[in-house]
Amino acid sequence: MKIRIPLILLVLTIVTMACSLPSFGTKDTPAQPTPTSTPDTGMQLYYGTGMQIMLPKSYISEDIDSALPTIIATVKDFVGGESGPLSGLVDSIEGNIGWYGYDGGTAAVYPTRLIILRNKAFSKLPVSMITMGLEQVLGGDAAMVDSDSVKLGGRNITRLSYSKDSSAWVAYLFNEADYLWMALYLTTPANMAAEMDTFELSVGSIMIDAIQPTP
Repeated sequence: MKIRIPLILLVLTIVTMACSLPSFGTKDTPAQPTPTSTPDTGMQLYYGTGMQIMLPKSYISEDIDSALPTIIATVKDFVGGESGPLSGLVDSIEGNIGWYGYDGGTAAVYPTRLIILRNKAFSKLPVSMITMGLEQVLGGDAAMVDSDSVKLGGRNITRLSYSKDSSAWVAYLFNEADYLWMALYLTTPANMAAEMDTFELSVGSIMIDAIQPTP
């Protein structure tokens, strides 16, 4: 018995040490990541002519052909008529409307409208000249036009905005693919103040389709 007791103690000591040693023969199953759903930003992709844009789901695209008289009248009013300094934006407008529609989530009386235009002739002009042309159109209200440069979607974009009484607009201009592009939001001062971040998120999402060279 005197020999067995130390032997039993030795066996117990070895078993205890073995339990405390790291295991080299097995591998722990890695923890599986918990699946997460893609957050809903409330935006969706809209396809236009020569471009694409992400807009809130409340936006409604209108048929350009049937809305053409309204679009032309709106743009003419914006640039000061056919004799205005920016009347060239109306030239060949039929084939240069990228997207047209409105936000169905805003008040029906004054819904926020979006017109995206492109113009080849104006792509050669400095944007500062376009700003000066708008100031001439606005006359005494020219001082109310805010002009600055913003970087959206990797582009350097000129932003022009105006707000007075019940009328407001913000225009984003940039040159790409040999065209001057203008995204023009027509809205109310309250809507512009509330939705400016959304406007800029949408403008930053614009993708211009590759222009095929003329054979």
